Amino acid sequence: MAQLSLEKTFLLAAWVELTLTPASMKAIVYGFLCCIFGATMFVYFSASYSRVGSKRDRHTTGMIIISGVMFFMATFHLAMNGFRLLRGYADFRLDPGGPVGYIGNLRKWDHILKDTIYATQENFGSAAAIYRTWVLWSFDWKIILLPTVLLMVNIGAGYVVCGTYSSVDPTATVFLPRLNSWIKTFYSIAVVLNIMTTGLMGWRIYSTHRRSANYHIGQGRLLSILRILVESAALQLIIEIVLLALYCSNINAQYILLESVTPIVAITFNTITLRIKLQSHAESQKTITSGVSNPVQTIGSMPMKRIHVNIDREIDDDGGSFNRDKP
Repeated sequence: MAQLSLEKTFLLAAWVELTLTPASMKAIVYGFLCCIFGATMFVYFSASYSRVGSKRDRHTTGMIIISGVMFFMATFHLAMNGFRLLRGYADFRLDPGGPVGYIGNLRKWDHILKDTIYATQENFGSAAAIYRTWVLWSFDWKIILLPTVLLMVNIGAGYVVCGTYSSVDPTATVFLPRLNSWIKTFYSIAVVLNIMTTGLMGWRIYSTHRRSANYHIGQGRLLSILRILVESAALQLIIEIVLLALYCSNINAQYILLESVTPIVAITFNTITLRIKLQSHAESQKTITSGVSNPVQTIGSMPMKRIHVNIDREIDDDGGSFNRDKP
């Protein structure tokens, strides 16, 4: 695969993160995040949607806070890239090495800060996925023990890379052997955590669906949640796998995907939250239309429906009794 020049690579990386397509006026990556984040906030705070499932629980509030933090970090990351473009292609264009000499310098404070934001966002997204997994598995710590350990390792790997930047040669690249193993570790664990948390949540939803199938209650609802989960997580997973492959192949195009991961992590989280909330609203509207009062409950933004159990007691001739549960 032919290498892109660093000049083209750096410009494309920033363009993919922040540019609007003139024909359709749809944003690329960050623009999508703005739209999805705005829709998520509207759905959660709009009066017509807030009635769904009665009052918000603390887990739902946590989802809103996480969405806000992720959006802030993606915006901060975007601002840093804009600042670096202006510095490189305007203030330092006539210096030795030109714009590439400035933007490619790993020791610059703005580069270290930018990549620290990226590492923080990646790990924060993994932590949010682990939290969702923990909630879905009824707060069972054993389920999230391994993902949590991997997250701790990844936090260390990410910040070791950012700390090492300050002591490398100004002409060094991210493919430097001193950085290579740590960066590969960071990318690899991010992929593993994505697969692991999505798999655990998916299995929990699928197994719940199978257990509830005998009661004929909401058989399609849980499978639709599973589809939302897998489809939304797939975007981030594909980007991370391709990024890892490009980096392992020492291809400059990895910079393009690298700059997109920060908003994509936020897009993935908000997409799952938004789609499940909209589905919960749709189910509630169907219930209202049918004239049956049975609101959809939510746990950690995952809609659940109550199962009512009637208990009949029968007394035999000997004075004994037994219970018979009827769903």
